[in-house]
Amino acid sequence: MQLPTHLIAGILIQFIITALFPSSTWFSILLIIIISFCSHFLLDATAKFTYHPSERIHDNFWLAWHIFVYLTGFTIIIIFFQIYWLGMLFANLPDIWDWYTLRNIASKKNEPEWGEKYYLHPIANKVRTVLFSRLPNFNHTKAGILPELLLIISWFIFIFFFNHLLV
Repeated sequence: MQLPTHLIAGILIQFIITALFPSSTWFSILLIIIISFCSHFLLDATAKFTYHPSERIHDNFWLAWHIFVYLTGFTIIIIFFQIYWLGMLFANLPDIWDWYTLRNIASKKNEPEWGEKYYLHPIANKVRTVLFSRLPNFNHTKAGILPELLLIISWFIFIFFFNHLLV
């Protein structure tokens, strides 16, 4: 899954937990951290059901989708960071660790395989094998953006609708 999906998942998780436990307790903070972190693996386990090529494709569709993904992700961060930073951070922590921290260390050591034993994403592969092995593979199908877009839009509607009910 892409950045906006993980961000919205973190927001949704923090939104629900703070609605269930209105006082900011250590228990609610711990729940937000654990569930947001685990959500990353659950979402990535379903990534084969979305447009998610493993390598860059040199076409306008791939480029437009990734521009949309990053602009949407950064917009979500700017709008929601002040309130939902904890959920957003922990929902994206596996990507931050694997793709930015470990890859940078491994490239500086000039040993790309060095970080492989510390990568967190194999957890998502195990979850996929157990729970989602029967999902169709849309990684290279342009229509594969639809499941992810529908997920993002429906979660936004949920947050917007229930936010107005709670206020």
